[in-house]
Amino acid sequence: MEQKLKILLVEDEEELVLIVKTFFQDEGYDVRIAMNAEEALVTLEKFFPDIIVSDVRMGRMDGFQFLETLRAMPEKKNIPFIFLTIMDDRQSVERAAKMGADGYLTKPFDVEDLHDKIKKVLAKRK
Repeated sequence: MEQKLKILLVEDEEELVLIVKTFFQDEGYDVRIAMNAEEALVTLEKFFPDIIVSDVRMGRMDGFQFLETLRAMPEKKNIPFIFLTIMDDRQSVERAAKMGADGYLTKPFDVEDLHDKIKKVLAKRK
């Protein structure tokens, strides 16, 4: 049996979490949810995802700080990372690219587009 691909979704919008989680579980993914970056860091102590999809605006630690923290962790620094955010300004997109994000998708979005982006990022990393 093929092992399920694992996604960590870091998002505080409950409705969006439900939509994304349901879609990817139906596609056969193992999806874990964290409502903020701090919760994601705790989840990462026991769960090693194939990819992380994270909002930017959330809690005390924003998505950029979360990515920066992740990239400083030797055992986690190579996990592919996609931002999913309402922030569509050029500065944010460029900042994400400079920090090593593998993708940047703006809200509102189609869950199929997120799925395509995840597949492309994971294919590139193989």
